[in-house]
Amino acid sequence: METAAKVLIVGGVLNLAYGAITGLILTSVRSRSPEAPRYLTLAHIGPLMQGPMLLGLAVATGLSSLAAGVETTAAWLLVAGSGGIAAGDTLHWLSKTGDAFAERPVGFFSQAAGGVATGVGIFILLIGVFRGL
Repeated sequence: METAAKVLIVGGVLNLAYGAITGLILTSVRSRSPEAPRYLTLAHIGPLMQGPMLLGLAVATGLSSLAAGVETTAAWLLVAGSGGIAAGDTLHWLSKTGDAFAERPVGFFSQAAGGVATGVGIFILLIGVFRGL
């Protein structure tokens, strides 16, 4: 198995685990209050979406014709990007951010960096997959 696929699989499993942990916290919060904090909900749902995406992209590395180092770089960018997005939502929740776009707290910049890393990583893998077809 290629290193890029291993990185994506570990990243995907870590995302799913983080989604499960934040789900337990969300359950605890919801048992005491009828309203769930917006960013806690996002910190739960985001990793549950990112995890399967990373796991699916592990399969895509097998179709890619890029050099192993380039694929591994793309994989690390994707994993780091998903981590930045999850960290941003978590920071928003912990700091009780109302509107991240209006307030621009540190979590906003974590998410922005995560979005850029994810975009670059997916672009690299997209090129590799289309070249490999």
